[in-house]
Amino acid sequence: MQLPMSAKFTPNLMWRDRAGSTNLELIELAKQESLPDFTVLVTADQTAGRGRSGRTWQAPAGTSLAISVLLRPRLEQQDDLGKLGWLPLLGGLAMSENVAGLLPGPGDNAPVVGVKWPNDVLVNERKICGVLTEMVPLNPAEGRFGPGVAVVIGAGINVSLTGDQLPVPTATSLTLDGANLPADLSERLDLVLSGYLQRLANWYGKFTESRLSATASGLRNAVLENCVSLNREVRAILPGGVEQVGRAVTIDDSGRLVLEVNGQLLPVAAGDIVHLRHN
Repeated sequence: MQLPMSAKFTPNLMWRDRAGSTNLELIELAKQESLPDFTVLVTADQTAGRGRSGRTWQAPAGTSLAISVLLRPRLEQQDDLGKLGWLPLLGGLAMSENVAGLLPGPGDNAPVVGVKWPNDVLVNERKICGVLTEMVPLNPAEGRFGPGVAVVIGAGINVSLTGDQLPVPTATSLTLDGANLPADLSERLDLVLSGYLQRLANWYGKFTESRLSATASGLRNAVLENCVSLNREVRAILPGGVEQVGRAVTIDDSGRLVLEVNGQLLPVAAGDIVHLRHN
C-alpha cells in the first residue's frame, strides 16, 4: 500500500497486508537487526492484537490501524531508564492530538478528546485507541545503555468501524464521531497514520533533545492538560487485584497518576483506571 505522507516521517516504513501483532513482529525484527530509530510497522488487518494485561484487540480488515514504532533513545545514566515511563503517555498524547485534529471542532459541540491514564485515547468517554509500550530485550553485546536500549510503542486506532462492528459498546471510531475521511482506503489510512507519526515525532524529538526531561520538553504540562482522568473520582485496580478509590489530582515527575485517598496522596505507577464521575 502506498503511504506517501506517512513515509516522510520515518526512515523505515514497513507495511503488512496482514499481521498477527505488529508489536511482536517489530520487536523480533529489532532483535535480529539494527533497525533505525523511529522505524514504523503498520497494518490494517491485525489478527492477534494485544492490549495491556493480556487483553486481545481485533477489528475487521481495513477498519482500523495497528501501528508500532521503534524508538531508540540514548540513555546517559542509569536513572534515565525510569524516564522511559513517559513514553506510553507521549504516545497517547500524540494520538489524542491526531484524533482531535481529524474530528469536527472547535465549537459548542466539539468532542472531548483526551487520554485516560495511562494509555487509552477517549472521545466523549468512549475508547478510540489503545497504546501498548514494550521494551525490546537488550543485546548483551551492546551494553545496558546507548544503542542497546529500544522501546516499541504500539497504537491501535479505530478508523471506520461502524456501530455494529464495535468490540464493546464503550468504543467508538473516527467515522462514528464525524471525521471527514477520504473515501479511498489508502488515502484514508495515510491521513490517519501520517498525522499520528508527525505528532509522535514532534514530542519524541522534544523529549530526547531535553535529555528525557518531561518537564523541560513541555511533555508533562501537555499531558496534564490532555489527561481526562484528572480532577475526577477514579477506581485504580492495581497489580494483584488491590483496588483504591480516590480523586486523581496530578501526574508526578515520573509519569505516575497521583490519587488523593482519604486525605493521603497515593502515586500509581501501574494499573487499570476506571472513571467514576465528574465533580
